[in-house]
Amino acid sequence: MPTQGPALLNDDGTASMATAFMLSHHGFRRDLALFAAALARLGGQPDATTAPRSVILAAEWSAFCDKLHGHHVVEDQNMFPNFRTQHPRLEATIDRLSADHRRIDPLLEDGKRAFAALPATETAASVVATMRALLDEHLALEEAEVVPFLRAAKAFPPPPTDAEVELYAQGFAWACQGIAPEVLARLDDILPAPVRTRLPAARAVFDAHFLALWGADARSGQSRTAVPDWMAA
Repeated sequence: MPTQGPALLNDDGTASMATAFMLSHHGFRRDLALFAAALARLGGQPDATTAPRSVILAAEWSAFCDKLHGHHVVEDQNMFPNFRTQHPRLEATIDRLSADHRRIDPLLEDGKRAFAALPATETAASVVATMRALLDEHLALEEAEVVPFLRAAKAFPPPPTDAEVELYAQGFAWACQGIAPEVLARLDDILPAPVRTRLPAARAVFDAHFLALWGADARSGQSRTAVPDWMAA
């Protein structure tokens, strides 16, 4: 089980690019835990809902893969090259993180095949367990070595197109589920106005999706760190 993880807000209570970055980490940890629980239920008591539930989970895994792969593309193409130049001491860390990305991508594809084979859950559960172990180490390393250099950046770059504004609003809506209100209030301070304006509606849509997908008993939390509060040791 992961430890509490670093605070989403800076020591002075403000948000930064570190906040935005770690919100995704929170979302990845949250969703993998929910996938694990859902697979355990699916395999334990097959009934008339098993087949449609299998289709829903397979679609959600595909969406999760898109989010995680997209996160890594941004790191590999934008963040890591800049950090190699600006912070040479991070080179070995970045090499390891990039190597992790090359291990994760095939695992995501393994997961797509395993989820397509539901309601047989053994392979999918194994992929999720492997992914959780790998990401626990990977995200913790990023948070220890990379995140401190993001704390000083207090403005989120404005998306250049309306389509990207919508994409970011949907992405933040996903990442913000289960986050404490005071963190969300400070996040608003650094978001570009077009994203901030669209975020409440995007969050309402995603929260309804989350409820329908995971059920009313899913623990959404009030997290203030990069680890969901209900998961932290």
